[in-house]
Amino acid sequence: MTRGTTAGWRYTLAGVTLLSAACASDPSRRVSVEPAPTPGMVVFVLEDRTLFYGLTVMTCRGRVMWTLSNDSPDEPPVRITYGVAPNGFVSRTGPKPLTPGCYQVIVSGPSKMRFHIGGDGRLTANAS
Repeated sequence: MTRGTTAGWRYTLAGVTLLSAACASDPSRRVSVEPAPTPGMVVFVLEDRTLFYGLTVMTCRGRVMWTLSNDSPDEPPVRITYGVAPNGFVSRTGPKPLTPGCYQVIVSGPSKMRFHIGGDGRLTANAS
């Protein structure tokens, strides 16, 4: 490769990277987390249900706690309670009990949100 060709590839790569970043959606806006009436329970709110085919809840260290996937073409509800598979969806892994600690929900689309469950069962959420 000549020096001019190498520089051309660098500019092309930089342009593709910038274009990809500009076209990427803000993942923190597609899913949010809210506490359910019972401590330790979590409800995921899907703000955009297009291209939704499942979600995974995992610890912040990567241990999968629950994986939900579609089993039919049904559109998911706006709210999904942890561990409860809506009509047309099935649990592929878990659900395992959520104990105090750091968790992350990853939704197809893609989108993700980090949340914490305290020793008292209270939920706190923040964008990851």
